[in-house]
Amino acid sequence: MIEPSYRHHWKPPAGEELVTRGRVSFATGTAGRVAGRRWFRDNERRDIQGELAGWPTRPPYRRRSWFAWAIWDSLLLLLIFLLTLVVGLLGGSPNTEDGLGKSDDPENEKTDFPVLWAAPGTIARTVPWQLDPDRRADTGVTELALTDRRLLVIGGLKDPREPWEEVLWETDLSTVATVEQLPFSTGKRDFRITFTDGSWCRLASLEGVALIRHLTAA
Repeated sequence: MIEPSYRHHWKPPAGEELVTRGRVSFATGTAGRVAGRRWFRDNERRDIQGELAGWPTRPPYRRRSWFAWAIWDSLLLLLIFLLTLVVGLLGGSPNTEDGLGKSDDPENEKTDFPVLWAAPGTIARTVPWQLDPDRRADTGVTELALTDRRLLVIGGLKDPREPWEEVLWETDLSTVATVEQLPFSTGKRDFRITFTDGSWCRLASLEGVALIRHLTAA
């Protein structure tokens, strides 16, 4: 049962321990034709935005054209070259930790970028639309909370005049199969939650890798 809104910082009930929480959203593509984009797919790679109950409608993204992709990659390579040159002149070495890692799944990271992979009736279809930066208000935030019993998405309005939080979604930890960090992401902050029914969602940690370490260790 989803818990009611709270006019204060959300806390788990007595007898349940909070392990970690941090700001998250659906991830965003970073490579070539999927840069700045995300999609919501079923296991036949169909777009399912219109099938997700309660989600505000918006047109699906289109992949970048081959011309735009070539321009994007050229500019990215030029930026990397200039950064390496400047850092080298200063006597240091570029911080590659903030760059892209190697893609082990190019089908889902370079030619397509699903952040939701969910057949009908699967758990991933139930995650809240507020995780999508393109659908929630600029003043809204979403956080992932891990307790010793549940995984939850907390939504709220960070307005110092009238802050509030509410539980948007929750699932028992027994439904979570794996949480894995995905190296092919800016700052290596993307991670995938795979549920026991095979569905999954790809999120980005706005807290950096610290949140992911807690999740993958749980």
